[in-house]
Amino acid sequence: MTNDLVILIVDDEPKVAEVLKTLIETKVNVEEKVSITCVNSVKEAVTFIEGYSADLVFLDIHMPEQDGLQLLEQVDNKSFEVVFTTAYDQYAIEAINKYDCLKYLLKPITISDVQSVFDKYKEKAGYQYYYKIVKNNSKRYLIRIEDVVFCKAADNYCEIYLQNNKHLVSRTLKSVSERILHKNFRRVNRSFFVNMDYVQHIDNENKIHFKVPITFNNTQEEHSIVIAQSIMKDFSSWML
Repeated sequence: MTNDLVILIVDDEPKVAEVLKTLIETKVNVEEKVSITCVNSVKEAVTFIEGYSADLVFLDIHMPEQDGLQLLEQVDNKSFEVVFTTAYDQYAIEAINKYDCLKYLLKPITISDVQSVFDKYKEKAGYQYYYKIVKNNSKRYLIRIEDVVFCKAADNYCEIYLQNNKHLVSRTLKSVSERILHKNFRRVNRSFFVNMDYVQHIDNENKIHFKVPITFNNTQEEHSIVIAQSIMKDFSSWML
């Protein structure tokens, strides 16, 4: 598993799931690399979501053992977008009214149906609450965006700092900053991307001072983050 867009297709008919997988891989404009997994039951879907934090779930509603709606009752942390898929339109009202779904698709699903899903997913990307990272064991973990203090460039990697922890991800700072679409984050120089909610003030040397100490392994870390002179005018409200 990589940092690609992780898509889960849940359908008790494997051939239907494979057709949808092929449409996504070959017929629509996704604008990101994707990793697609198909499972045949709610039980398998819950296991996958708990381990790999899917971004987008295409969820069949009418299945023999447990219906798709029961999946959403079993997942504690719903950080993914749901697209309901079904051949039975009588489920539409319940699904739309009870659950916050991205789209509702009636089978047979067309190319334009699938394209509309990814168009809408892209529109909602700016309202994210989590950032997903990949560890060495390939499982994906969630970081709350509001808990990120700053991100630091480390060659072709990026260090993501929380108040009491940090994570190394295999993306450049530019790539990470493009994925954290949050109004409180600002690129302050070539090496740092900062959550301004944690900034207490900026001194007369353009250095950022945080409201909270940054610690790792119970040791406080000092970081001298200086805002580039060329953009200092945009940070005047934080000056002493």
